[in-house]
Amino acid sequence: MSNHFKRFLLVAAFSALQFYSFAQNRAIYHKDWIDFNKNGKKDVYEDSKQSIASRVDDLLSQMTAHEKANQTVTLYGYGRVLKDEQPAATWDNEIWKHGLANIDEMLNSLAYNRSAKSLFSYPFSRHAVALNNVQKWFIEHTRLGIPVDFTNEGIHGLNHDRATPLPAPINIGSTWNTKLVRTAGEIVGREAKYLGQGL
Repeated sequence: MSNHFKRFLLVAAFSALQFYSFAQNRAIYHKDWIDFNKNGKKDVYEDSKQSIASRVDDLLSQMTAHEKANQTVTLYGYGRVLKDEQPAATWDNEIWKHGLANIDEMLNSLAYNRSAKSLFSYPFSRHAVALNNVQKWFIEHTRLGIPVDFTNEGIHGLNHDRATPLPAPINIGSTWNTKLVRTAGEIVGREAKYLGQGL
């Protein structure tokens, strides 16, 4: 068994144990709702039967200035700004303890950035599990439990080590082939969907 694989198994086992214990300590998951703010009652913003406008108003009324400001923030993922591939105890003391709008290029293992190499980039199923662990942290450890959005650049292919590289948009556009442009966009969109990321 290679050291690389042993490291992966150790990280995966630790992550699973860590998040299993988090889930067991949180009585926030109910049959038809999640108690995002952990107050023991279904607030308007937690109730999917309420109108979007009333849910937004309720959530905004509960947010602090720090929480509102952080919902305008994009944090670059592991190997760029984040130092941890998976949530760590230190996260409870970081600025994102107030939530974040999104994390960009999380666990993508880009060849030109050795510090971003991650065992969680591929296969895509492993990547999705790792992102779910990060999402679980934001739901369970931030005060209001606002889920984080995962984004990724896709202007000339998805920004991921296993994605299909495509020519720059100016090159594709100069073909004047609208079918080709559409196909390129569909490839990027499909690969982003497999990773569980928005563009």
